[in-house]
Amino acid sequence: MIIIRNIILESDNPDKLRQKISKLINKKDFDYEIYRKSIDSRKGIKFSYQVLVDIDPSDKELKRIKNADRFEFRQSNIKINNPPKEVSIIGAGPSGLFTAYVLAQNGVKVKVYERGEAIEDRIKTIENFKKTGKLNPESNIQFGEGGAGTYSDGKLTARSKDPRVRMVLETFHKHGAPDDIMIDAKPHIGTDLLREVIINMREEIKSNGGEFYFSHHLDGINITDKKVKNISINGNNIESGAYVIAIGHSARDTFEMLSDKISMENKNFAVGFRIEHKRQTINNSQYNGKDTDIEGNPLPAASYNLSYNDKESGLSAYTFCMCPGGYVVNASSEENMTCVNGMSYHDRDGENSNAAIIVTIGEEIYGNNLLDGMRFQREIEKKAFNLTKGDVPVQKFIDFKENIETTDLGDIKPSIESAYKLANLRGIYPAAIDKMVIQAVDYMGNRLSGFSDNDAILSGVETRSSSPIRMIRDEENKSKGISNLYVIGEGSGHSGGIVSSAVDGIKTAEAILSKK
Repeated sequence: MIIIRNIILESDNPDKLRQKISKLINKKDFDYEIYRKSIDSRKGIKFSYQVLVDIDPSDKELKRIKNADRFEFRQSNIKINNPPKEVSIIGAGPSGLFTAYVLAQNGVKVKVYERGEAIEDRIKTIENFKKTGKLNPESNIQFGEGGAGTYSDGKLTARSKDPRVRMVLETFHKHGAPDDIMIDAKPHIGTDLLREVIINMREEIKSNGGEFYFSHHLDGINITDKKVKNISINGNNIESGAYVIAIGHSARDTFEMLSDKISMENKNFAVGFRIEHKRQTINNSQYNGKDTDIEGNPLPAASYNLSYNDKESGLSAYTFCMCPGGYVVNASSEENMTCVNGMSYHDRDGENSNAAIIVTIGEEIYGNNLLDGMRFQREIEKKAFNLTKGDVPVQKFIDFKENIETTDLGDIKPSIESAYKLANLRGIYPAAIDKMVIQAVDYMGNRLSGFSDNDAILSGVETRSSSPIRMIRDEENKSKGISNLYVIGEGSGHSGGIVSSAVDGIKTAEAILSKK
């Protein structure tokens, strides 16, 4: 098996790809599969492929093939020694779910406790929130089966070369994710399809003896002699051989409960707004006005990834969680607070595209006491809520720059699926952050045509880009100094996004299985 990289074509044509491979390897009879595919639009529309070809050339022959190497799939090695018979997992997001999945596959009894609802009920609760504004603090965009990512874009991007990344993709694919996640350079499932994938994973875990308890909230933990004796769920004491805390980046009440029980520290995170443009504007800019490739095949909704650093202030800003053809959602999880997130369905065919435009902040802005970052998030979200009495506040970029309330919209209409209200977003954040957002958007507009247009829509506030704390842990993901407590995923401050959190869960399961 060899891998050939950087095969460039002007269209996504399987016949022409086979012809190109045939010419490179000088063979007509061969099997191949696409390993990775991406679009490069810097000089016209080009498709770049990495392919796996099932041949075994000599070293001399291999050298003649351009951009080729031998290839072997790296596998995650799971060693089983003497794991505990039962493990309690707190949280059914990607990290908790994959921990449970691997453990259950290897004969360990897992009990998964999730404060939110199962997806089937969570969908109804969220739809009711969109229609009525009535929030369920225990089950919402942030909390519930599948975690916050279930109501995002289902992005599966990962920079890591860890072989477990492939395992994550294969697991999602096995449970119903579309074929293209295995080859796209920036794979995504879409929130609509991801829900079914998560349900299917849950059912397989249950078939291997796992148990799920929804609407079950962790409200206490008893640590004695550097070991968890038991945990309290809905007021009831639960005992297990090991415990996994996978609570997500928004479980603020749980952060407070844990703050004097386990080792934690503040960490930098980013805050800002959502910014929306017409999907066609982004497509035109990224694809140089083209809608199709050279053979007339439609191009996918375009994405972007932009950043800006200000030497004078020392602050940096970047776009995050970009949702092509997506929607902005009210992602609040606490009463009388407002925050937003982005979401896309698999087809990415919404009128607008959106992304977070956020500024990285540290203790110099939010304070240096433990949990000050979390308190800062709350303060900002309360300001956003009070500004519009719970509706998502919306402002045109030009009005944000001029510090005046938006009274009418231009060509771009908000894609927000719940109630919104025109407002002035200036002053919710400290002035330095507002200034940085303006500078960043203007700078990015020079890099991506249309990005800084006057009619671009800002909505607020984006405060949940990552956890505001980091739980201190050892190389096995155990909480510092506690022998049977594992702290993982976004809530621990050690991962970001679906794939890296899932990988964190797999690593944790491996550590538990190999425990002597």
